Amino acid sequence: MITLQQLRCLREVARQSLSVSNAAVALDASQPSVSRQIQGLERALGVRILVRRQNRVLGFTEVGQAILDLATRVVNDVESIQAVADDARDEHRGKLRVATTHLHARYTLRSAIKGFAGVHPKVDFQLLQVDANGIAELVESGDAELGISTDAPTERSSLLFLEGDVLARSLIVPDGHPLAGRKRVTLDDLARHPFLSYNPRSRNGRIIAQAFRDRGIRVRSVMSANDSDVIKAYVEEGLGIAVIPAIAVEAADRDRLVGIDVTALFPPSRMTISLRRGAYPRRYVTDFIEMLAPQWTREAVLGVRGGGEL
Repeated sequence: MITLQQLRCLREVARQSLSVSNAAVALDASQPSVSRQIQGLERALGVRILVRRQNRVLGFTEVGQAILDLATRVVNDVESIQAVADDARDEHRGKLRVATTHLHARYTLRSAIKGFAGVHPKVDFQLLQVDANGIAELVESGDAELGISTDAPTERSSLLFLEGDVLARSLIVPDGHPLAGRKRVTLDDLARHPFLSYNPRSRNGRIIAQAFRDRGIRVRSVMSANDSDVIKAYVEEGLGIAVIPAIAVEAADRDRLVGIDVTALFPPSRMTISLRRGAYPRRYVTDFIEMLAPQWTREAVLGVRGGGEL
């Protein structure tokens, strides 16, 4: 007889990169218990699901991969059923985990989180700050209900991506800088001055660098950093100029820095909201989505999810 706990254990071993011990921690169970559950599933089905060498799991057999795909779907559907029931009992109580980067945690989400806390004070809100590459993994694994990123990977068929607003970009220069009085600037104008850039491996760094390369313009980069706050601090010190998301230029910065809109000089980037495809979103989840991107009402989210209104 197949049990739901067996399927949960199988899914968690896959989530934890084939580590039975890590799966046991995630399931709040012992490692032998998880191993017994999967062995029981193999006995019930009469096939080998995992490829093992001594006490190590090396991967899934061909039939095991097919079983994992179906088991994941079953467990996800059961969790969605539970979410529907939880909403019916108390749509204002629960947990919302949002995976995002420093930029969005520091700037984009602040007003939405404040508004959400006022509407849903019984919801335990957890902000999971990770690098951009880790967001999709957390949402895909179920360790976060939502991901907030700039743009989105296209290879994640298990995730649903909702586009938000285009993120404006600002050139920031110290007050009194030769470009400070300009309303419009070009890439050539920027290249004439020492430039502070984002880490070239980051998405912001790649986009900005590519725009200069496409025009055949060489930039004199004097420093790179990972986040906007550090870059702003060094622009204030007069080390150079920089292009950062406009949302990172706050009112307090304007006493020391001048911001000039340069959105049109670079390829557009959008705030993107990700959630697990097929999972039932609690009502407070769609409330938070709508606070971030008003066009994504609950009806709109459920419509693209394919689940219809409940």
